[in-house]
Amino acid sequence: MKFLQFLYRRFRDHRLIDLGAQCAYYLLLSLFPLLIFAVTLLSYLPFTFMELYTFLKTDYIPSEVLQVVEDQWTFITHQERTGALSFGVIFTLWTASLALNAILRSLNLAYHVTEERGVILSRFMSIGLTIVLLLVVLAAFLFQIIGDQWSKYFAVESIFYNSYIFRWLLTSLLLFAVFLILYLVGPNLKLRLGEVYIGALFTTIGWQIATFGFSVYLDHFNNFTATYGTLGAIIALIIWFHLTSVLLLLGGEINAMLKEDID
Repeated sequence: MKFLQFLYRRFRDHRLIDLGAQCAYYLLLSLFPLLIFAVTLLSYLPFTFMELYTFLKTDYIPSEVLQVVEDQWTFITHQERTGALSFGVIFTLWTASLALNAILRSLNLAYHVTEERGVILSRFMSIGLTIVLLLVVLAAFLFQIIGDQWSKYFAVESIFYNSYIFRWLLTSLLLFAVFLILYLVGPNLKLRLGEVYIGALFTTIGWQIATFGFSVYLDHFNNFTATYGTLGAIIALIIWFHLTSVLLLLGGEINAMLKEDID
C-alpha cells in the first residue's frame, strides 16, 4: 500500500499527465515521418505494408487509430517519388526521433538525473532507438513468416502460427522487448536488466488493458466522429497516444522507485 502511495506522489509531483500530453504531441508529429521511412524500408523487404498491417492489427487496438495510419500510408505511397519526398526520407529520422527524445527526457526526470550526453548525441541516440524499435517490429513479423514457411515445408498445419493466442503472445513479447530497450538505455545512467524488467512488464500489461478498454469504449459508448466530425479519428489517435505515453512514463517511475529501494 505504501508503494502505491509513493507511486501516486511521484505521478503527481512529476506531472505525468502533462508529460504524457507532451509525448503524445511529439508522437503525432512523428507519425508521418515514420511512415515515410517505413515506405522506403519496406521497398527492400520481401513483404508489403498490408501484410505487416494485418500482422500488427489486433482486436484491442482502436479501429480509428488503425484507420489514420492506413489513410496516411495510402497517401504517402501514391505520391510521386519527387526530390522533396527523397529529401523527406533523409530528414525523416531526425523528425521521427522527436517523440523518443521527449520520452528520454521524461525518464531522466523519473531517476532525478540530468541529460549530460549533449544535444547532438542525445538526438542521435533517439534516432538509433527509433531504428532499433522498427527493426524489432520487422523481426517479429519475419519470425511469423519463417514459421509459416516452415509449417508449409513440413506439411504441418500452421494453426499455431495463425492462431489468436500465438499472435497475442508474439505481440506481448514484442511490446515487452520495446519497453525493455527504452527503459534500459533511455535514462542517462547505467542500468541492468534486473532493474528495468518490472516496469517493462507493467507497461506491457497496462498498455494492452488500456488500449482494449479504450477500443471497447469507442465501439460501444462513444463516437468521436459524431462529436468531432472528420477530426474524430485524429482525436482518438491523440488520446490513445496520451494513454500510451502516461503508461510508458509510469513504468519508468516504477523502475526508478525500485532502484531507489535497492540502493
